[in-house]
Amino acid sequence: MDTTSSTPALAGPTPGVEAFTPVQLLRLTQLFASDPALADTLGPDLERPGERSWRLLADSPQLQVWLIRWPVGTGTGWHDHGGARGGFAVVRGTLTEQTRERSVVATELAEGEGQAFGGSHLHDVANLGREVAVSVHAYSPTLAQMTHYDLVDGTLRPSGVEQRPAW
Repeated sequence: MDTTSSTPALAGPTPGVEAFTPVQLLRLTQLFASDPALADTLGPDLERPGERSWRLLADSPQLQVWLIRWPVGTGTGWHDHGGARGGFAVVRGTLTEQTRERSVVATELAEGEGQAFGGSHLHDVANLGREVAVSVHAYSPTLAQMTHYDLVDGTLRPSGVEQRPAW
């Protein structure tokens, strides 16, 4: 009996197990966001009133999922995700994502809506609404660092790097 396989070995990581695509990450965040009790798992915002707060929901080398509360007027500033692919969905309230290619484009995202992005994506996410917003974010591989940028004369310029231990 021949025990060798005629199936060629797969090159690279197994999709959805060792590496997730942006679309898979967006679908995952939308699945989390569909849980009506999820937004309340952060508890009261007593630790840092008026600032974003977050909770790590899942963490492995291949996948990381965060729940984030956004008080009115808070935002991330321009940043990347250190090469990680990602997706996020709004659980409650609205968020505005700004991206820049030739010019700055703002997209308002309401409950259940979200965005998927590749490893080179730069954006600024903010709560410009009238109520606290909550969102779910997923990254693959694990988010290890973020480079922050300043928008100067229409150009995004690196202004610092934040490493994971800061979160």
